[in-house]
Amino acid sequence: MLETFKHPRVRDLAWVIKSPTMLKGNIPEHPIFSDQDCDDVFGKALDKLHQLEEDPAPLLSYLKQLSSHRVGRYFEALIHFWLEHLTEFEVIASNLQLKDGKRTLGEIDFLFRGNEQIIHWETAVKYFLQLTPNCQEHEFIGPNTSDNLASKREHLFKKQLPRSTQENLNRELDNLTETNSIQRQAFVKGWLFYRELYETDNDCLSTLNPHHLRGFWIRHDQEKLPEHTEDALWTVLTKPYWLAPRLAPSSNGLLSRAKLIDLLQSHFSSKQAPILVAQLKPCDSGYLETLRGFIVPPQWPI
Repeated sequence: MLETFKHPRVRDLAWVIKSPTMLKGNIPEHPIFSDQDCDDVFGKALDKLHQLEEDPAPLLSYLKQLSSHRVGRYFEALIHFWLEHLTEFEVIASNLQLKDGKRTLGEIDFLFRGNEQIIHWETAVKYFLQLTPNCQEHEFIGPNTSDNLASKREHLFKKQLPRSTQENLNRELDNLTETNSIQRQAFVKGWLFYRELYETDNDCLSTLNPHHLRGFWIRHDQEKLPEHTEDALWTVLTKPYWLAPRLAPSSNGLLSRAKLIDLLQSHFSSKQAPILVAQLKPCDSGYLETLRGFIVPPQWPI
């Protein structure tokens, strides 16, 4: 998927478009932008992605406007750039605030024209850790424990997507004539992290895309890092660059397993924040991420 894209921001953009979706939409009430949809739009964007690989200046200039280090904001910015510059869609609004008098109803992430209709996207990039094997949706929780898979799905399909009613849109926008044919979709990407990474292929919730991206998680000082080969190195992934698998041109800045363990010991001696790490192995272009995972404090998720 990303083999030809070595510039980190272009790789992230390609990942936003082509990576597997997290959710499976199998009923009309849960409409998603599917893996097949991703394949289709990625094929259409491929030539322009290659142009950006040769000259990433337009993308870098666009991203300079981004002041936040939040992963979600970075993800949204890449989606906005993609829709505006790599597709034939017409972006009508992004982060559109909906109000009824003085009351704020919420916002719409993206509203655009395409395929002869109005399309409403609610977007999210999520990182959930499976608390126990065979658990339910509410036990897939975020590293900071304030979010979980069940609440996110509920919010997406019952609160966010239904906001694009004709009444709400007509109140905020004057140039819409197609509001009777709005296509609403959840555009959700990200990674799920498991205790038993290699034993989950047949253990997938019915609401999840079985091809979703997977990683591991362990509690510091209670479990060991996954087994590795002698030539594997490690790195700490910093926000907002949690999207595409890391590609490093050389081993400069990468850590041996022993040095990563020392770094984790130093971190958790004074902090309780989970850390996202990645294992990289040699490839033709340098070192490529082959595995990622969260290291959490011993008492997590308390």
